[in-house]
Amino acid sequence: MKKIFLFLFLISCFTLTGCGSNKDRIVIYSSQEEERDQALKEMLKEEYPDLDIVVQHMATGNSAAKIKSEGSKVEADIVIDLETAHMASLQDNLADLSSFDDSIYLDGVNTSNKYFTWTKYTMNLIVDNKYFKEHNLEIPKTYEELLNPEFKNLIAMPDPKTSGTGYGFYLNAVNIMGEDEATEYFKKLKDNIREFTTSGSGPTNLLMQGEIAIALGMTSQGVEAINKGYDFSIVELETGSPYNTTSFGIIKGKENKDNVKEVFEWLMNVFGKYDKEHFLPDIILKDQQNVVENYPANLKNANMTGIDDMSIKEHLTERWEEVNG
Repeated sequence: MKKIFLFLFLISCFTLTGCGSNKDRIVIYSSQEEERDQALKEMLKEEYPDLDIVVQHMATGNSAAKIKSEGSKVEADIVIDLETAHMASLQDNLADLSSFDDSIYLDGVNTSNKYFTWTKYTMNLIVDNKYFKEHNLEIPKTYEELLNPEFKNLIAMPDPKTSGTGYGFYLNAVNIMGEDEATEYFKKLKDNIREFTTSGSGPTNLLMQGEIAIALGMTSQGVEAINKGYDFSIVELETGSPYNTTSFGIIKGKENKDNVKEVFEWLMNVFGKYDKEHFLPDIILKDQQNVVENYPANLKNANMTGIDDMSIKEHLTERWEEVNG
C-alpha cells in the first residue's frame, strides 16, 4: 500500500506546478561577455516566463568544436556570438534561415542564409594619455611607429591563436604588408611587447593596471575604461580600424520547433538591437542608435579581406608560431 501511495505522489508531483516543470526547454550557447549574457538572461526571463530558456556560456573555440563534433545532436538549439569564421565552417550543421526577415540589417552585412551577423567589433590602439604627457612622447598612429624603441615593454596585444581581437590586428597587417613581411614585422614588434595576452580584454586590463602604455584592444573595452574615469584615448591607425564579426544561427533540425523560431526572431529584432546599442555600437543595423558615451563615430574600416575564412585563419595562426612559438 505504501508503494502505491508513493507512486501516486510522484505522479502528482510532476503534474503540479513547483514539483516538476512542463516548460518547453530551449538551450542557447553564448560566447558573449558576462555582462551581456546577464542582460540577455534577464530580458528572456521577462519576455518568456513560460519557457525554460538556458543561456550557457561557452568560449568560441569550445562551442565550435562541440557543434562540429555532435552536429544536430548537440544540446543547443541556438548559438549566438560565435566568431563568423567558425560559423562559416559549421554551415552543414546549421538551419536554413531564408524564412526570416533580415531587412533590419544594412545591405551587405549578411552573406549567408545559414547565419546572420550578431556583432561587428572594431579594434584600435588604446593609449594612456598621462604616460605620454609625462614622457613627452608622440602617440603612434601606424604599425611602423609601434616599433619605436621608446615603447619597449609598453605594449600589449592579444595572441592571435587564442583571441579574435589579436587575429584581427594580425590579419590586417598581413593584408597591408603581405604574409612574410607581416610575420617579420611582428617578430620585431615582440621586442616592445610586454605580453601577448590570452584574451582580447587582456591588454586593456593591463593598461588599467598601469603596467603598459599602449593596448591593442577592442574599441568598446577602451571606451568602457574611459567611461569609468581612466585618462585614455582611442587612437585609430591611419590604415583604419581592424574589425571582426560574430554571428548567430539555429542548429539544423531545431528550426522546426515553433518556440525556437520565436526566440530566434526575438533575439534578432529585440535583444540583438539592444546589445548593439548598449555594448558594441559599431553599426550593422539600419535603425541602430548609439547610447554608449564617448564611443568614436565614423571609424574607417581597415582591410580585413579573409576575416570570415577559417582556412586562412588556420594557416596564419600556424605561422604565428614563428613569432610567438
